[in-house]
Amino acid sequence: MKIRRDILLFAAVAVTAIAGGWWLLAKRPGVAIESFVRDHKQKPEAVRPHLPAADAFNATVCPREACVAVEVGGLTFIYNAAAGAAQGVIALGLMHPNIDGVLLPDASLQSVEGLASLAQASGGAGRTDPLKVFAPSGALTVVDGANLLASGGPAPRLTLSPDGADQGLAGKLLFDSGVVEIRAFGVRGRVYRIEFEHKSLILAGCAAEEEDILAATRGTKVAAGILTAGSAQLLPGEAPRCTDIAELLEGARQARLAATLIIPAAPASTVPGALAAWGEVIAEGQLPGVMLGEGYMRVDLSGPAPRTSDGR
Repeated sequence: MKIRRDILLFAAVAVTAIAGGWWLLAKRPGVAIESFVRDHKQKPEAVRPHLPAADAFNATVCPREACVAVEVGGLTFIYNAAAGAAQGVIALGLMHPNIDGVLLPDASLQSVEGLASLAQASGGAGRTDPLKVFAPSGALTVVDGANLLASGGPAPRLTLSPDGADQGLAGKLLFDSGVVEIRAFGVRGRVYRIEFEHKSLILAGCAAEEEDILAATRGTKVAAGILTAGSAQLLPGEAPRCTDIAELLEGARQARLAATLIIPAAPASTVPGALAAWGEVIAEGQLPGVMLGEGYMRVDLSGPAPRTSDGR
């Protein structure tokens, strides 16, 4: 059967119209810009930093100085601002523009000398809002000094968060999001208790005392801890202000912490044989759930019971 010439002509015109319409649509003014904007929006989604899940509750020891990254209820807190804290958090893959605060155990140089670097690292990750700092009294000068040091780069301003109400035996309420609470105990060295879904994480710095650890665990249902200790026998040259490891082990025993990481106040890896010595002392304590808090070690409270593991 012969195809009518008018049908062929109509088909040719239709194909030409479709092709021409596509060409005009692709080449119309602004289409290149729209494509660029679309690709630009999609790119950040692909490289967006890891943010904690809403049900997460874990704390990971930094691979450098004695700092800890805490992910809880969709929030992120950095505990301790030692010299290598920023690099440590970056190495964990947890540096992002939405850090919710820095928790300082005390105002000593050892605990604050990396504060400016943390601000600069968060600024490099895209942060523009002020970064809150939770610290004992007397830290205002420290925060001002860190702001001065960080002022030469894209760092957000550090702001000292005021203490909340002193609730006596329940400690000072520093932060309350409705699902996550942070409380502080002690004067000489601040002990923090982070609470989420009836579980608690105890963070004790080098200057923390045994009675403050016990106070922080009083009234908790399920508690785990990351405790920083010192020992002139294991790490020569440590500051004498540090609480001895034996005292912290006794504190962990009395507090009945379900899982505990003990962190050396100074990097044990810099002293030959120190890690093995620390491990032996902890093993001699024969406490269930107590481990040496080397880099990448983690306390996880998101499950039915707290557990410690290697986060690598």
